[in-house]
Amino acid sequence: MTLYVWQPEWEILESEEERTPTYEHGIICTNLIGELSSFVKGKNLGRVLDSSVEYRFLETPKGKGKKKTNSSKKPRFPDVTFMRQEHIPLNVRSYPEIPPDLAVEVVSPTDREYSIEARVKEYQKAGVRLVWVIHPYSRTISVYHLDTGLLNQTIGANNELDGEEVIPGFKLKVGDLFDYPFPPDEE
Repeated sequence: MTLYVWQPEWEILESEEERTPTYEHGIICTNLIGELSSFVKGKNLGRVLDSSVEYRFLETPKGKGKKKTNSSKKPRFPDVTFMRQEHIPLNVRSYPEIPPDLAVEVVSPTDREYSIEARVKEYQKAGVRLVWVIHPYSRTISVYHLDTGLLNQTIGANNELDGEEVIPGFKLKVGDLFDYPFPPDEE
């Protein structure tokens, strides 16, 4: 007979709403990473990374950490990031402790508007210069600039996404990220 012992940590883990990316989410991230990587690699501007990279650029408020560790940094895993060449860590086997220059979030069906807004605020507080929030359902992108805070610019599928001063010269038609048909119940 297996004996299960209740652990308080389990309650925390089970109560957290975990983002579970959809197939659509994967397509969008892959499309964006491909476009950005091709552009920046040819110009040696920096690196584009996926969500597997753990960034440790946010301080954990005192008493809020789940574990006692040597680091007081709160981990973040943006869906796509870009870091300019001059910001890339010398030790690539480390966790970046500075924010990326661009952070991209693809909204998942389980995401709440307030949680997306909170992530954008965190990124901006840490110094992320440009944040793109991709909305698959409406096929739009909200663009946030560090200097304007939470004021966003919404770009539709027929418009162009611009890397601005963060990725100079990068332009992408928003509709190219959504190169798949609408789901059958949305046609």
